[in-house]
Amino acid sequence: MVLDRSKDSKPLYLQIKDILKHKIINNEYAVGSTIPSENELEDMFGVSRMTIRQAVNELVNEGLLRKERGRGKGTVVLSNAIADKLSTVKSFTQKMQEQGLVLKNKQINISLVTPDETVAAALNIDPSEQVLRLSRIRMVNNDIIMFSISYIPGFLNLPFDAELYGSLYQLLSAQNIQISHAEEYIEAMLADDLISQALEIPLNDAVLKRTRISQDQYNRNIEYTTTYYRSDKYKYVVELTV
Repeated sequence: MVLDRSKDSKPLYLQIKDILKHKIINNEYAVGSTIPSENELEDMFGVSRMTIRQAVNELVNEGLLRKERGRGKGTVVLSNAIADKLSTVKSFTQKMQEQGLVLKNKQINISLVTPDETVAAALNIDPSEQVLRLSRIRMVNNDIIMFSISYIPGFLNLPFDAELYGSLYQLLSAQNIQISHAEEYIEAMLADDLISQALEIPLNDAVLKRTRISQDQYNRNIEYTTTYYRSDKYKYVVELTV
């Protein structure tokens, strides 16, 4: 496999990590199976064993792999769920692109609505002001991953062209609006009728719910988004240091 060895490229171990992760998520290395040995990976990528171990350890830390002890045990695939590391404010589109994953929208609905009290309070606007409501069902590598509902203040005058909402943050940036700060709340819940239909999962299946309130460079609340993730396809990783 060809790695990018140019001066400004990503470190080789991160490139290998991305390739292995892509194979796991795409089920080329199925859950419960073992990935190639360190010797085999060295030959495949033409790098040192230390580089291979760094790449594998990254995936172990994300919970995708587990190293089995004992001679001949190997490294086992634990999960093929996408791991989202909580560190900086990035769009879902950007995170998937950085992992080399193919993201597309299965369904987009856009409307102008009068907000309820919760939405008005989150956006710090008068309840009489209309907001843009954006709902999206999104897929990664042809698997439905998430269903989100976003509310954007009407004064931003965002377009109603669904093709422009591949990435909300990229669209905002094109309008000279930059996300400077965000607060997130993550919890577990059971899928109701709306969520189960959108994610194509059984009613009352467990899902991850993330609520985000974002501010722009002028300290205005310009996004209130609730996102529901399939818990078997998506997980969060929080890196803690002492």
